[in-house]
Formats: sequence, structure tokens, C-alpha cells
Amino acid sequence: MKRVLVITPTFWPEGSGGTLATYLIVKLLSESRRANLTVLTGTRNPEVVPGVRYIIDPLIKSIEKRLSVPSIVELRYGKLIEKHDVVYAIYAYPFIPVAKKLGKKAIVHLHDYRPVSPSSIILANQAENPTLLKLALDSFKVKWFERKSLESLFLNIGEVLRTPLIVRWVSDADTVVAVSKRHAELLAKALPPLKNKLVVIYNPPPPVVSIRKELAETPTFLYLGGESYVKGFNVLMQAIEMALREGVKARFIFAGKYSRQAQLTISRINRRYGNVIHLVGRIPYTEVLNLYRQAWASLFPSICEEPLPYVPIESILLQTMPIASKVGGIPEVLNSLTKGIPLVEPGDVKTFQEYITVFSSLQKEELHDQIVYLNDISKHLLNKLHESSKSLVHIILENDIT
Repeated sequence: MKRVLVITPTFWPEGSGGTLATYLIVKLLSESRRANLTVLTGTRNPEVVPGVRYIIDPLIKSIEKRLSVPSIVELRYGKLIEKHDVVYAIYAYPFIPVAKKLGKKAIVHLHDYRPVSPSSIILANQAENPTLLKLALDSFKVKWFERKSLESLFLNIGEVLRTPLIVRWVSDADTVVAVSKRHAELLAKALPPLKNKLVVIYNPPPPVVSIRKELAETPTFLYLGGESYVKGFNVLMQAIEMALREGVKARFIFAGKYSRQAQLTISRINRRYGNVIHLVGRIPYTEVLNLYRQAWASLFPSICEEPLPYVPIESILLQTMPIASKVGGIPEVLNSLTKGIPLVEPGDVKTFQEYITVFSSLQKEELHDQIVYLNDISKHLLNKLHESSKSLVHIILENDIT
């Protein structure tokens, strides 16, 4: 039985899509009954998988953010690493050289572009030639528009300086897992030595539960991206206001975090058009799933190369049509199922507005036909993701230690 050490600074329910995927992968490994699993994390109350040992150490978060020094990792965790056969690292790059030094197999699972981009992001309009230098310069733009603070720009200098170290550490791993073909393609473009180590494995499907759709009387759209520049918040606000000016009658539910400035913008639109945008803020994942019950469609206007976002996937699984940007892994997964999913070029405000208008004009019969259609393709989507994620279990447990 392989002794596997899973190292992740954050673990579900803390974090977002990457930590959720990690939790689901740990469940898959546990269910295989062929691994002795230990999870080392800084999350104080992780979602527990039965039969898995958890070691909670908040220092891991500091090591990842500020103390990226392999000698510190070896001093504190060297004996723990020595007791395992495989080190499976997620956002834990300084552990890779220590694992290799101690003769362990090192697998790094990427859920963003951090090894090559200080901001962890590749903007869609910068994806043609994503060199390390261009991504470093672009990271300041991303940080400014995301945080709008001089402090974030100052801290980004440290991230830029740390990138060459992360490049070297990730390049030393035995296997580098990307979550979509597009994700792997861009990583290899930015860092060609990774090409022969990259494998593409789709994340396990999100743990959605079957819901009974109870469509709202008013056309209702769900947005979960918060006030994020890279998630397309500005694009969406322009599209919504354009649709409302043209007389569209619709309601929008916004989940996530919004600054005072964003709330003022939303209040201005609500005063003019009659409380059409409803802020629910940051809510538990289970409550987010319930919001899909009444939604006519979900909105995902991202302007970055999303490796494989969960929102459009869970939207389909919950019989809610996603209106999504054509970025990252979205087209390859969704278009392999059907050509019926509306995909929009990133930043295309006009087309997003047109889709909002079209969906707002649907009759209830058309919506019910759409639900039946999504229910049908969701079965194929589940199978596709399940089969792909199973191959990761094989990679972790079957490969010989090198």
C-alpha cells in the first residue's frame, strides 16, 4: 500500500475550486483502498475524509506565502516526508525539492498558472505569447485591477522575485498535472521544459445534489464571481446596464465579495431600474447550490484563461444554462458534449448583453425543454470528469518511485 503525503496549505471548505478538487481527489484515493493517506494542511477545520490522517500546521501557509525556503521545509517536515512514498503537492512548491532530495516521488497538481505567472493568472488577451517576462509585467496590471492598492503592487514585487524559484522547483517534479488541455498548452508555452512532464486530468465533478428547479417568475440570472476584474465583473455590469436600458426585465443575484465602490455602482443601477440586482454576499457552498433552483441561467464573463472552472460545470449539472466566456478549459469540456452552450469571446460586452436579452425573453415551455436537455448532457459530463479523474489515482499509486 502506497504511503501518500498530500500537502496543501488550504483544504476544503477553505479556499475555492482548487481546494474543492483536492478534497474530492483525496476522497477518490481513500475509496481506492490502496493508499495510506496523510493530509498536511494549514486549514484548522478541514473537511474530513474517513480513514485519512490529518496534520494541521498553520505554518504551511506562511511557508507558501512568505517563507519559501526548502531548508525550513526540510527542518520541520523532513522526517514526515521520509515516512511516505509519494509527495502530492498542491500550492506547496517549496516541498518539491525536499521530496526529491529525500528520494521521494513528487507530483505537483496545478490549478492556476502560479509557476509561470506571479499573479497566478493569464489574461485571455495575453495568451498568444505568454513569456515569463510578459507574465511578470502583466501581473502588476492584474494586481492593481483586482485590489486597487499600492500595497498589492509592492507585495507583487516579492511574487515576481519568487517566480524563478517556483519555476525551478516545479520543473524538478516527476509529474505535473494540468486540469485541461488549454491549461497544459499555456504552461508549456511559458515554460517549455515542463512539456514532457505535463499530464492533463480533468478535476472530479463538483459534489452537487439533485435539485428540483423552481424557476422564478421574473427572468433570473446568477453570478458568483464577486467584484473580480479577472472574473469579468466590469464586463458583466456593462452588459446588464446595456440590457436594462433596452427595456429588458430581469433580476440578477450576485454572490461573492463586493467593495463599497462596487456596492455604490450596484445601488445606482438599482435606483434607476428598480432593485434588479440582489447582493447575497459570501455564502456557504450549499446555499450557492440552492440559488440555482430559481435561476434561468448563470453568468460567467471571465476575461482570463480559466484552467477548468467549476461554475459552468456545476451550472450544467444543476440544469441551469451557463452563459460563459470562451476561455481556458471551458470550450474543450463543454463543446465536447454539445454545441448548444452559449460561449462568448472574453470581454465581448455586446454579445453578453444579447444573450441576457434572449434568455429573458424565453417562455416557460422553452425553459423546461432546456432543463430536460441539460439533464441529459449532464450525465455525459459526469462520466467524462469521473473517468478522467480516476486516472490521477493510477498516476499517484501505480507509478514506481524514481
